[in-house]
This record gives sequence, structure tokens and C-alpha cells, in this order.
Amino acid sequence: MIKCFRPAYVKEFKCDGLACGARCCRDWRIVVDNSTREKFLQLPVDDREEFFRHVTTIDDAQLLQMKPSGECPFLDENFLCKLQLKHGEDFLTAVCQSFPRVTYKFDDETFLQAMTLTCPIAAISILLRGQIGFEVVDKLTARMVFDFTTKLSKPVDEFLSQQHAAIKILQRRDLSINRRLMMLCEFFGEKISVPVEFDTESNAAALVEIFGEMYDANLTVGKKNRLVEIFLTAREKILSQLHENFAPLIENYLVNEFFMRLYPCAFVGDEKFNVRVFVTAWRAIEFAAVLTTISKSRLELEDFLELLCSLSDKLDHSRGGMTAIKSFAELHDAEIFYAMMVEDCEITRSRDCE
Repeated sequence: MIKCFRPAYVKEFKCDGLACGARCCRDWRIVVDNSTREKFLQLPVDDREEFFRHVTTIDDAQLLQMKPSGECPFLDENFLCKLQLKHGEDFLTAVCQSFPRVTYKFDDETFLQAMTLTCPIAAISILLRGQIGFEVVDKLTARMVFDFTTKLSKPVDEFLSQQHAAIKILQRRDLSINRRLMMLCEFFGEKISVPVEFDTESNAAALVEIFGEMYDANLTVGKKNRLVEIFLTAREKILSQLHENFAPLIENYLVNEFFMRLYPCAFVGDEKFNVRVFVTAWRAIEFAAVLTTISKSRLELEDFLELLCSLSDKLDHSRGGMTAIKSFAELHDAEIFYAMMVEDCEITRSRDCE
């Protein structure tokens, strides 16, 4: 029997193109999978021709050919899919039917499913809720499945147990966000023999370097130094406000990222390396939040949501996005990593976040 582990929010998701302007129906590389192709081949000639005149072949793959504007040719004026309206959800490509769900196969019976923040409707469902709960269901709600059977570096039961333990740490609302991240590092073996003082200047310099690489900015030394100075002048105050005002949202973001990206087995490397990547990615988001707040003179809920969605898209789809973070995580020993990324002091104490 199938066992699919997933957050409870997955069953609540409903696509609403009007609410987001159908952002996922633009500038995508939509593969026409064999199952979809065969279904359309069985339709009457007019419907069949209408579909296949928008299909092109590139590098031996059949793709939907987007309009010059980047829009899907089947997107109507109300931001709805004409294929789904006319033929039903079964006639969507596997990519379109599955998104924003991300589904992994661990063996013939065990699957994991979550949703990505690159869909703004999913982001609201994930982030603006009470504490994320989880469930096990006996069916899949997506046709596109990533086969992780040969990539998982440990037995499935051990991996699921570790994820469960990590999520319990990340949902410790009696602790600050910083303390939870430190406990996560320690749980996965990232320990140091003597206490290391967190170095705000080294942290700022590292984050400037990471962001420069993420966005291929080619920053001069002068610009880097200026960004470090700007970040440090406002860092403590803004992060204090961020952790105080958005504690439940931050928690849900971290929990979803850890679960959805398959930490501590997200990348080739041991558990310590994977958790370093996870923590560093969050510090990069904090860096972006500080600079955004300075630029806007405030950080409203809508601004923070947009920031998280934008950076999630960067980490998902940009070649340089996660590469810069992974490169940093590889370079340093435990003591230096703690000094740069693992802040022990509680910038603000977590509130009860019902």
C-alpha cells in the first residue's frame, strides 16, 4: 500500500489564476509527457490539431511553445487554462497538473509530498497558518514524481525519523529562531569543542559575497564594504523586529524548506554539510530582509511574503542561487562556520504564536 508523507496543507490547495495572475503559466519549460500526448491523440481531429500546433520539439523533448509574451497559449483572458476547462484536469501535462506540489519516490510504497513557495497561493497556505501539521495518505495527488530511490543516502525509515526530529526542533516555540537553528546543527553532529563568539562583521562580509555570487553582481571591493556597513548599522534592530513580528511565519518557512527539499539528504554530502546549507540559506534571506527593510523604510507582511517567494524561486531555478550557498558551506570548518552563521544570542525571545 502507498504511504505518502505530506503536510496537511497539501489537501487544502486550490489553484486560483485570478489571484496571482497565473504566474506559473508564463516563461516555463512545459514538457508534453507521453501520457498527455497519448490522451490528445485520441481526441477528435479539431481538438487534436488545436493542441499539437502549439507543441514544438527541442533537444528530443516535446514542449509547449509559449507566446512571444511568455504566456502559455492555452491561458485565457480570465487566467484559466482552456485545456482544463474543455477537457478536464486529466488533460493537463504532468508538470501543470502537479505544480506547486513537489513529490518524491523513496521506494515502491513510500513517497513524500510538499508544496513550493514559487506559487504565491501555495505560499500563503503554507506560511499564513498555525503550526504545520503532517499526515500520511494512501494515494498521490500529482502525476509528476521525482525518483529518489537511488539518491537517498540512508534507509527510508532513518531519513523519515531524522526529518521528524528536525521538524520538532524547528517547531520549538519556547525557543528563539537562532536557538532552534543551533540545536538543529548540534542534532546533526555539527559540534564545536569550545564556545565560539558570533562575529557580526564576518557574517555580513560572507553574506555580501554569497549574494554577489547568487545574482552574478560582480561587486567591487568598495561596494562590498559599503553593503557590509549598511547591513551592520541596521542588522540587530531589523532582525529583532523580523523575529518578533513574523515568528510563526518564519517557523513555517523553515519547516517547509527542511521537509520539501529533503534535508538532511538534499545535496550530495554528509548531514552536517546539508544542515550548513540550510542555515546559510536562511541567513541569506535575513540579509535580504534587512536590505529590503532599509530600502522601503519598513517591512510589511506583503513585502516579506514577496521576498520569500522571490528567493525561493531563485534557489529553485537559478543556476547560481544554491551554488553560492553550497560553496560557502563547503569552505569552512565547524568553528568558522559557527562564528559566521550560528548566532547563539537570542535577538528576540519567541512569543506564544497561536
